[in-house]
Amino acid sequence: MPTLIRLFVAVIVLGIFGFAGMVALTIFVDPGEKDITIKIPPRDLVASSAPLDVNNLPDPVNVAPKDASSSAAIDTGDADASASGVKTVDNAGTE
Repeated sequence: MPTLIRLFVAVIVLGIFGFAGMVALTIFVDPGEKDITIKIPPRDLVASSAPLDVNNLPDPVNVAPKDASSSAAIDTGDADASASGVKTVDNAGTE
């Protein structure tokens, strides 16, 4: 039994030293800041497809779940919308 207690004491002391070392590293060591330069090739800066037409965007989609306490139907003004008010929008350019 005394050997087991010595083992536990040794493990606890080593754990305390390890924890104290980690705390000392966080307090006394400053990693500093360094400027990073990333070179982007000019071909990546040019849009490869047609520019985005902000005047022709789809309507926002209601993705919030309907809570059980509201019994009134949601009037979205859209015949394609489901009873919960969620409408699935297909991407026109993706097939």
